Amino acid sequence: MNDGNGNSFRRTKLILAAILGGFLTLFALQNMAEVDLTILFWTFQARRAVVIGLSFVIGLAIGWIIGAHGRSHED
Repeated sequence: MNDGNGNSFRRTKLILAAILGGFLTLFALQNMAEVDLTILFWTFQARRAVVIGLSFVIGLAIGWIIGAHGRSHED
């Protein structure tokens, strides 16, 4: 019962993932400079792309936790 639309959708997703992966690679290569980070009393250096990526992942985790907490209290 597959009329071919599934393969077309899968190919579109693969092309989109490849384009986004290319942009991510380009972003990382252009942001390889090291930056100083200070957290409370610690100062250390990290690559700018790593700091941005880690901030994004932490933001996703916070949003997921808040969303899960809000859904668990719906009545």
